Amino acid sequence: MRVVVEMAFTVPVVSIFTAGSASGGTSQERQARQGNDISSSNLAWGSGFSPGVRCGMTFTAAGRFNTPTTINSRSVTSLDDPRLVALFDMAKRQTNNATALYVIYVSGEFLTSSGNVIGMGGPRFKFFNSTTDYGLYGHIVMSDGALNSYGLAHEAGHCLFGRFLNSNQNSFTINDPSNPGSDHSNNPQNLMFPTIPNENPQIVSSQCSTARQSKIVLQNASNSRGRIIKNNLTSMKKLNARIIAKMRFMKKDTLRRPVKKRRKLA
Repeated sequence: MRVVVEMAFTVPVVSIFTAGSASGGTSQERQARQGNDISSSNLAWGSGFSPGVRCGMTFTAAGRFNTPTTINSRSVTSLDDPRLVALFDMAKRQTNNATALYVIYVSGEFLTSSGNVIGMGGPRFKFFNSTTDYGLYGHIVMSDGALNSYGLAHEAGHCLFGRFLNSNQNSFTINDPSNPGSDHSNNPQNLMFPTIPNENPQIVSSQCSTARQSKIVLQNASNSRGRIIKNNLTSMKKLNARIIAKMRFMKKDTLRRPVKKRRKLA
């Protein structure tokens, strides 16, 4: 009898709840929201939806923090907001700089001063020695509008797509591998379409294979302290600055919600 052993592709998730965020009032509510977002991510990136592929990735809870800090979602315009950076750094200290997706939940329906933006996400370098020897974190912020959606799964994609295309340090990209030159898919039913599908979001093989190779995936992460000590800090800062600059020009992530039926007037 032939035994087939499937490889593991584990993505740890650390959740950070700010005061007033939806489903963040009690420990039970925070656990439930983290669990729901992880379950949705496992549906999209794990079992998958036809006619897309089954990618077999597993998202797992790696930590959950509650902070008295209040952040109005409309005041958040980027992931390098100092208030967010302070919370990301706090969670990393508490987890001994664990490789993970770090997700901050802020209060309010939408991000930025206008529009219907529900989330932002992208990778950040943990350390850098070469284009093959480096580590990444995922940084994500989500508003109340992302509740009960595939928002985390979508933002995780932006983080997992961070990679070098070749041995040139300048080749690092966060573009969607299924749509070269763009940070999003152009298929409205794809998980990585800028308006996130509400039901059955699909991924394709190029997205799956790229995500599986991410340094955020636990099995790929290089957590050796020796590697981190040798970190090329100057290059790492430049790479992170390029990611931040790139994300300023990305299409904003919104959510496709079901259209409510209008009641007939009597």
